[in-house]
Amino acid sequence: MKKFTLLLALIFATAFSFSQTPLTTAVDFTATDTEGVEHNLFEILDNGQYVCIDFFFTT
Repeated sequence: MKKFTLLLALIFATAFSFSQTPLTTAVDFTATDTEGVEHNLFEILDNGQYVCIDFFFTT
Protein backbone atom coordinates (compact mmCIF):
# COMPACT_ATOMS: atom_id res chain seq x y z
CA MET A 1 0.00 0.00 0.00
CA LYS A 2 2.88 2.40 0.77
CA LYS A 3 4.43 1.79 -2.66
CA PHE A 4 1.13 2.46 -4.38
CA THR A 5 0.65 5.70 -2.43
CA LEU A 6 4.19 6.81 -3.27
CA LEU A 7 3.69 5.98 -6.94
CA LEU A 8 0.41 7.88 -7.01
CA ALA A 9 2.03 10.89 -5.31
CA LEU A 10 4.89 10.90 -7.83
CA ILE A 11 2.49 10.71 -10.78
CA PHE A 12 0.41 13.53 -9.31
CA ALA A 13 3.51 15.68 -8.67
CA THR A 14 4.91 15.23 -12.18
CA ALA A 15 1.56 16.01 -13.79
CA PHE A 16 1.76 19.59 -12.50
CA SER A 17 5.52 20.12 -12.84
CA PHE A 18 5.27 21.63 -16.33
CA SER A 19 3.95 25.00 -15.17
CA GLN A 20 6.84 27.08 -16.51
CA THR A 21 6.65 28.44 -20.03
CA PRO A 22 9.53 28.44 -22.51
CA LEU A 23 11.58 31.63 -22.75
CA THR A 24 10.25 32.27 -26.26
CA THR A 25 6.84 33.14 -24.81
CA ALA A 26 8.20 35.67 -22.31
CA VAL A 27 7.38 39.31 -22.95
CA ASP A 28 10.22 41.79 -22.65
CA PHE A 29 9.52 44.58 -20.19
CA THR A 30 11.30 47.28 -18.24
CA ALA A 31 10.49 47.93 -14.58
CA THR A 32 11.65 50.64 -12.20
CA ASP A 33 12.55 49.60 -8.66
CA THR A 34 11.93 51.60 -5.48
CA GLU A 35 15.27 53.42 -5.88
CA GLY A 36 14.46 54.62 -9.40
CA VAL A 37 16.75 52.17 -11.23
CA GLU A 38 15.30 50.66 -14.41
CA HIS A 39 15.70 46.93 -15.04
CA ASN A 40 15.09 45.26 -18.42
CA LEU A 41 14.17 41.56 -18.40
CA PHE A 42 16.01 40.50 -21.55
CA GLU A 43 19.17 42.41 -20.60
CA ILE A 44 19.35 40.47 -17.34
CA LEU A 45 18.71 37.15 -19.10
CA ASP A 46 21.33 37.94 -21.78
CA ASN A 47 23.89 38.37 -18.99
CA GLY A 48 23.20 34.79 -17.88
CA GLN A 49 21.51 35.78 -14.64
CA TYR A 50 18.38 34.25 -13.17
CA VAL A 51 15.21 36.28 -12.68
CA CYS A 52 12.66 35.92 -9.90
CA ILE A 53 9.75 38.33 -10.26
CA ASP A 54 7.93 39.30 -7.09
CA PHE A 55 4.81 41.41 -7.61
CA PHE A 56 4.28 42.14 -3.90
CA PHE A 57 5.03 45.71 -2.82
CA THR A 58 4.02 47.86 0.12
CA THR A 59 4.91 51.43 0.97
